[in-house]
Parts: sequence; C-alpha cells; structure tokens
Amino acid sequence: NIPAVIEAPALIYRRINPEVDGPLCFTNYRDAAIATYGPDTQAAHPRRYLPWLRSRVEEFPDGHVLAFLGLECVGQLELQIPYGATAGYVNLFYVTHGFRGQGFGRRLHDYSETYFRSWEAQRIELDVSSTNDRAMGFYRHLGYRFQQGGMLPLVRMIKKLK
Repeated sequence: NIPAVIEAPALIYRRINPEVDGPLCFTNYRDAAIATYGPDTQAAHPRRYLPWLRSRVEEFPDGHVLAFLGLECVGQLELQIPYGATAGYVNLFYVTHGFRGQGFGRRLHDYSETYFRSWEAQRIELDVSSTNDRAMGFYRHLGYRFQQGGMLPLVRMIKKLK
C-alpha cells in the first residue's frame, strides 16, 4: 500500500548571521557566480561579497536565510523588496549540490513566495545565466516568464503573484 500523503521532512529556515555564516554563504555565492559568469569571475570575492551581505541582512533580515535539513545546509536565499515596491528581487537562489533534483528547490521557492507575499509584492524578478538551461527550465516550470532586455549573460525572468 502506498500512503495517500507522504510527509516531507521539515526544512528549518534560519536568518543568515554574516559573522558566523559568512564562509558558508560565500562558498554558495561563489558556486552560483561561477555557474553564471565562469571560473574567472571577479564577482566571487569575499572582500566584496561579505560587506554587501552584511548590509542586505540588516535591511532584509527575513529575506536572507539558510535552509537546513537537520544539520545539513540545503540552500540559501537572498531576497529583497524595498519598502513600498511592487516587485521582489531574488539576488541568490541556491540549492546545495547534494540536494538538487529532489524537490528542495521548490520548497525554497515556496519560502520566497511567502516572503514576497508578506510584503504585498505583485511579482518576483530574478536574473539567470542565459547558458544555465537547467535553472531556466526550473524557473519556467514554476511559472516565470522571460522579460525583454536584460544584460548578457543574464536573462531577466518574472513571475506574477496572484
């Protein structure tokens, strides 16, 4: 017999503490930056990233979280929505390698939608590498659509919230 409902283990979302979580967050960010810009990217440098992360966590604390399954980090979200804005922006959507392809990306996305809805956002925007077919397919599957424009190698994608 197959159960009617299969319970998924709970993910624990914890605000990023840049002083404690900085090395892990930078590792995740660097992996994402390399996937976007290639291995020689200048974007992935801790002297740039960590001060930026501190300022973002101060401004959008609940939008900057690490997701854990037990003691293992499943992923990281860096979300922002300036006060009064109608669009939330995803700075980083990262699923740790060992957890990809298992539904954790959808669960992280559910968190991001809940976060943006709590700020009454009407849409979510993000940029994705034009060469990252897997990520673009994932976002399309979640209801994102391409927007004209954008700066190569990035493509802007938007999802309207109902």
